[in-house]
Amino acid sequence: MRKKGKYKAIFSKIFNNSLAKGSITYSLSSIINSAIPFFLLPILTRVLTPSDYGIVSIYSILISIFSIFIGLNLQGAINREYFNKKVDFKIYIFNCLIITIISFSIAYAICAIFSKQIFLLTKFPSEYLWTVMLASLFLQFLAFLLSIYQAEKKAVKFSAFQISQTVINVTLSIALVVVLKKGWQGRIYANLIAAVSVGAVALLILIFKYSKAKISLEYIIRSLKFGVLLIPHTMGGLLMSLFGRLVIANTLGLADTGLYTAALQIASILSIIEDSFNRAYAPWLYEKLNLNNGQVKLKIVKFTYIYFIIVFIFSLMLGISSPYLVKIFLGKDFSNSAPIILWIAIGAAFNGMYYMVTNYIFYVYKTHILAAITMICGVTNIPLTIILTKNNGAIGAGQAYAFSHMLSFILTWLLSSRVYKMPWKIQIRSFLPRKI
Repeated sequence: MRKKGKYKAIFSKIFNNSLAKGSITYSLSSIINSAIPFFLLPILTRVLTPSDYGIVSIYSILISIFSIFIGLNLQGAINREYFNKKVDFKIYIFNCLIITIISFSIAYAICAIFSKQIFLLTKFPSEYLWTVMLASLFLQFLAFLLSIYQAEKKAVKFSAFQISQTVINVTLSIALVVVLKKGWQGRIYANLIAAVSVGAVALLILIFKYSKAKISLEYIIRSLKFGVLLIPHTMGGLLMSLFGRLVIANTLGLADTGLYTAALQIASILSIIEDSFNRAYAPWLYEKLNLNNGQVKLKIVKFTYIYFIIVFIFSLMLGISSPYLVKIFLGKDFSNSAPIILWIAIGAAFNGMYYMVTNYIFYVYKTHILAAITMICGVTNIPLTIILTKNNGAIGAGQAYAFSHMLSFILTWLLSSRVYKMPWKIQIRSFLPRKI
């Protein structure tokens, strides 16, 4: 009975802990949210050709790129300013919405002018670029609302929006691609309708609940200072994560791009877990750092080191099991994806470690320095990807992905240790129990 009571107390402590509750909710949401399209993967890879899958992959890349210049990383500014008591948060949100609409108009005009050049670079049909722009805009509205829910620790509402978008996307994908045989166009339209419908609901909530109509030059400058300075950082991250697909598309063809993308989706299992944990971890960490307590900081560091070990071991396990995962989820046409998964999984592990050290830089508003590091890593990734892809094919792009994320993690850790002091130099014996 004593042992039973002990376990009950342990579980009670875990589920009453804000970090644990948030992590569990976000993790369950991410698992559900990712399991739905993940189980759709075997269907799509048996209906779409690798070349079709390559076009869908380029579509996703373009959304990621245009989202940077439309959203200007304002979702990060919103998440951070929520905790700033000196800011009128509703007026701040209104001005972020105004900035987003203006930036969308500018980006749309630029896209229309350079549509042919975009096609030559990406191989994506220029007549469908409008779907990229529209989806990017409404996804920003959704990102704003999700940032607020994350700051408010409303993990259930956060999860509900994410899952709703995924369910709509997957349902329409089955209807348009599998039933109506619309090919890659059907996948794109499914994504667009899901983004616009859920994003529109998010926009209405932002307007009627979280914003107050008042133009503030101070807030516009403040938000742009935070977000625009992060553009090099975000672009550097995209160069590390997405550049490989562009190189493969231009050197090996859309079929190999599809194989590489399929490998990314299998390896995304690890990224999903890391991202869902960080959504709960970042607000929790900010609260703990506000205490400025040495013992609390020591516990955070110990936990971080344990986390490093766990994610790296998981990445190796994912890579080893990749031939079986490809056989089950992708089918024989995508069998060449298996060797790529190991390298992408290792890169994902380093990206998870990066999350654990980058939050300190956001905490002290030193994002401009972080942007320089990420851009350095992104630029380094360009020649590395080209050389390794030329020598090793799509596997080379995976190797470049792993190396660039390792470099990003190491440099970011060094930076964070300089801008915010944490007891990183702890002895290994401090992890061991005092009495055995």
